[in-house]
Amino acid sequence: MFKKFFPSSSDFTKNTFTLVLGTIVAQAIPFILHPFLRRLYSPEDFGAMAVYLNLFGVVTIVSALRYEAAIVLPKYNNEAANLLSLTFIINSVFTVFVFIALLLFKNDLVKFLNFPVAYSNYLYLLPFGSLLYGCYQSMNYWLIRQKAFKASTNNKIIRRLVEGGVQTTFGILRIPGGLFIGDLLGNLANVISGFKQIIKNFFSLKQISATKIHFVANKYKDYPKYNLFPTLLSSAANVLPFLFINKMYSTETVGYLDLSKLVLSVPLVFISSTISQVLFQQITSKKHDSLSIKGDFKNVFLVLISVIILELMIIFLFGPWLFGFAFGSNYELSGKFSQILIFSFALNFIGSTFSSVFITFNKLKLNSRWQIVYFLAICSLYFFKNLSISNFLILYVAIEVVMHLCYCLIIYYIIDEYEKSIRLRC
Repeated sequence: MFKKFFPSSSDFTKNTFTLVLGTIVAQAIPFILHPFLRRLYSPEDFGAMAVYLNLFGVVTIVSALRYEAAIVLPKYNNEAANLLSLTFIINSVFTVFVFIALLLFKNDLVKFLNFPVAYSNYLYLLPFGSLLYGCYQSMNYWLIRQKAFKASTNNKIIRRLVEGGVQTTFGILRIPGGLFIGDLLGNLANVISGFKQIIKNFFSLKQISATKIHFVANKYKDYPKYNLFPTLLSSAANVLPFLFINKMYSTETVGYLDLSKLVLSVPLVFISSTISQVLFQQITSKKHDSLSIKGDFKNVFLVLISVIILELMIIFLFGPWLFGFAFGSNYELSGKFSQILIFSFALNFIGSTFSSVFITFNKLKLNSRWQIVYFLAICSLYFFKNLSISNFLILYVAIEVVMHLCYCLIIYYIIDEYEKSIRLRC
């Protein structure tokens, strides 16, 4: 399907296939294991893990103050290496603050979120997991910069093997906390592998100095200045519905929704995340040379639409049956939830693939405004506590559809303005 839209000789195609193939292998591991894991652990186990991962997502999105997103941009490796080192320092300091906050306010957080007390001590893994994940994300941007896409996919596979192996072993042996500990050790394996990979791909400690770190911190200060708080709000908006549901309904319900989210995210994981990484590097390079990017986006868009139509047909025709067959009859409810949530995930699939446009064209302020409005729109869900879970999800999806349509239109506007500007130069 990809070859129909992308010339086989292009770097874009080669890099995309490398990432897609590696990501398929990496993500096949948890998808193969999940039918077994869903029978080894209870829906409440997965519900508690989902709440933990939602908190994890909010913490990690700001753990390096968004400086990691700038690592791809500098012309010279020396500057990028100091940006990478800066993110390591910020991540370490941030981890200390999160751990202290948990020591002081863990019980209040558990009560506020209605988080099951039996799982509450696993929250102490949060700062350490976020440190590992944040550091690896920065390393991954370095690998993207170096076009080391094979190395990036190898790291994903290592992470999933360790994570899945630990979770399965703990589940079989009935050792508590297997889902949480597996996630932590998977992130640790990722960091160890990632550090070896960046050393092989031109990163050297000899490039680092305190003066240069201070220089890049100031040069790229727009990332924390204009991108940090809105990105935090956007991340919070993604997880708030599940936190609301945990508080208003039950952790078990979150466990069913978590499975829906996992399955519906397949295109995001397999295709969007991989293409977006290659597209980021591709359009940044073309922008430096004032070349057109319209064709790249058109081809990617056609692929995304094809995937969305296929997923819609599968979920609507076979959703509940597929979930029941793969994960057990009690998970047919996840299939029914998926038939509601699919529209939200479809538009998110498109928007997230093209989101690097905001970074490449320095439209952080515009992105920030959208993220603030998005957060406020999601927060309004809190005032609809008395709805049934199905009606609550329908309302949530309606908000998501409107907001992500606006997001896609903004991206189109940015691309169109760039294309007009290069035509004027010619």
